[in-house]
Amino acid sequence: MGTAPDPRDIPGFDLSSDDAGPAADAIASEPLTLAESLMADAGWSPANFGAAGPNPPYLRIGGKLWVTLTEFEPCFSSFHRDRVLFRSKVSMADHLSRYDQIMVDPLAFEDCFGPLEGTDATFPFGAWLTIREVRFTGIELLGKRHGPVVLPLEPLAVASAVWLRNTRRPGRAPT
Repeated sequence: MGTAPDPRDIPGFDLSSDDAGPAADAIASEPLTLAESLMADAGWSPANFGAAGPNPPYLRIGGKLWVTLTEFEPCFSSFHRDRVLFRSKVSMADHLSRYDQIMVDPLAFEDCFGPLEGTDATFPFGAWLTIREVRFTGIELLGKRHGPVVLPLEPLAVASAVWLRNTRRPGRAPT
């Protein structure tokens, strides 16, 4: 194991791959890790992430109970308590709605589920998949070559091995 490779540095890596879907003609945003996206979009700092492990930074996967006490949704949670007794939390659905594609490195699965779990038999690694819906059972994704796929939430805790990008044209509604 080691840190996840940056897709921007992989020779032959193509931002407009076949898995980009119908928006491949649009200019894709630069891919960024989940950690980078939380720092840029949610105002988190490196102190919100954990560093103990082979593939830092890490975050916690949790839930957010709304004021009505009847609505509960999955969220990204700060690894450390940063507000006295509480942790910063960001709704997964809200955060991921800013991006339309996700790519997961095999290191995320191996870090969470153990060695040899990062194989193409368990998940389509290295492919850009379209984000469809966020649920507690996982994130529903769609790949042009892979069809519907469900990403368990646990690998998202390895914030360095999950890549996001937006291929939507400015002003265009998500599909």
